[in-house]
Amino acid sequence: MNCNIIKDLLPSYVDGICSEDTVKAIEEHIQHCEECKQTLKRMQQQTDDVQAIPEEVKKAITPFKKINKKRRIQVIGAIVMTFIITIIGAWVIQDVGAVNQIFFPMRIAVVVVDSADGMEEWERIIFSDKEQRRNDKDYLIYNSVFWNKEITNHANNESDILLRIKDENGNVIVNELLVSPGTSVQLDNLKNNEKYYFEIKTTQGRFHITAT
Repeated sequence: MNCNIIKDLLPSYVDGICSEDTVKAIEEHIQHCEECKQTLKRMQQQTDDVQAIPEEVKKAITPFKKINKKRRIQVIGAIVMTFIITIIGAWVIQDVGAVNQIFFPMRIAVVVVDSADGMEEWERIIFSDKEQRRNDKDYLIYNSVFWNKEITNHANNESDILLRIKDENGNVIVNELLVSPGTSVQLDNLKNNEKYYFEIKTTQGRFHITAT
């Protein structure tokens, strides 16, 4: 069998798809033919290089896979921690009165006007804590930035109220400000960290007032 035929058969020989007779003929030939033997070596070397590429690629990719896996773990951990902190924060704000009063300050008052001529006299408003219904005070101090500085006349109240506000020295800061049931008035002109005394004038009845 001449060299040209052997060279044509070598690719099939390298791939292992030749018959036994063909394999025997090729191997007998390359024992005596140096040129065909070298051609076979080159083919086998190329095949080994091609097969080695995926392994080299896998080795190169492995560190990046570890990095990506570590990054995924960090992201998942951050999400879980954020969720836990959010839940705890919401629970603290909603259920712990002291914290609630810091971030959502509110004072409530119930004013009872017994006299039929209530519109002729000013009634001092006594405020208490929203949650504890104690710590009664006849003044307000806006001691944090979280105060809205609003006074609300509850919707269930029977009539309008007139609101008067005095400072610590007894000076009238706001005089006869009308507040209808279910509405609020903004008191942006009041300063922080100063005492203010609130009074109302209204008809006979029971009135719920909220300061926020």
